[in-house]
Amino acid sequence: MSVRRLAASAAFLLMAALEGVAADISEPTLVTAVPAMREIALVGFTRALAEAPLVAETDGRVQVLFADVGDRIDDSGRFAQLDTTFLQLDLEEIAVQEERLRSQVDYDQREVTRFRELVRQNSASASQLDTLEQSLRDNSHASRALDVKRRMLQERLVRATISAPVGWSVTARNVELGQWVRGGETVGRAADFSTLLVPFALTPEQFVALEQTRSDLALEAIDVGNTADRAIPARIHRVNPGFDPETRKIAVELALTDRVELARGGLRMRLRLRLPEATGAVSLPPSAIDSSYEESWIIRESGERVSALPLGPDALNPDLVRVTARGLKPGDRVRMVGSR
Repeated sequence: MSVRRLAASAAFLLMAALEGVAADISEPTLVTAVPAMREIALVGFTRALAEAPLVAETDGRVQVLFADVGDRIDDSGRFAQLDTTFLQLDLEEIAVQEERLRSQVDYDQREVTRFRELVRQNSASASQLDTLEQSLRDNSHASRALDVKRRMLQERLVRATISAPVGWSVTARNVELGQWVRGGETVGRAADFSTLLVPFALTPEQFVALEQTRSDLALEAIDVGNTADRAIPARIHRVNPGFDPETRKIAVELALTDRVELARGGLRMRLRLRLPEATGAVSLPPSAIDSSYEESWIIRESGERVSALPLGPDALNPDLVRVTARGLKPGDRVRMVGSR
């Protein structure tokens, strides 16, 4: 009886062992091949978010300069002031003429009212009334013409101040005190450095890599004082939809979302992008590659054995090995050594 029990137990254990082996054989451990990546570094230079010329809108002599190159425009928004002496004198003359015409119009109005009553009483001729009414109309028209001239001079007076956007920095000054300028002449330039832009020219492959890092995009400041070598968050500000047949690249502008020390143009910024290797290699764990003597191979999920060429460690992921094999591409599944 005991012999039968022992035989049954041995048979049960043997079947269990065979089932375990079968399970191991039927379900090998698989890994997925990922693209072997390389990192490139591109360097760009910062520039202002916007820049505009400062233009004189009227003729005149420069009387005051409120800002020089490198200065920020204050809350008054003034860059330079032209001499307004003759404009002021013209306004005073018009004020005198307007006062005289107002007195004349008031007198004419009283005379017209009086003569209308006299004509009604047949004490004055209608021709005299017509003459007075014509004089009233002429003086009223002259008064309105002077009002228009006064408003034109006031507008010229306002435009004698050469303005610039508040908070912008002066990048060029082309006039000196006492210099005569003409209307339409560019007397300086100002730029907005509140946000710095960094332009790049990217290949289509590089642009795809940039789009993939949009959520955590950052640039490295190379020479910005205490922020050197620090990653500064950035965003894609503008992509030029046009095509440059000479460079065959895509013009992209990145905007820094954090302020940097000494914000100005010409600061070097480094953009790092990860691109698939041009060799088409993939990265796998070392345990997915088997070798004997000078031959290496991998085994696909289907069990097919494929000769492979290891290319060395993955520079961006030291735990993986770069490898090429016939027909092997990213996304393919490969068996691990020891589970085959």
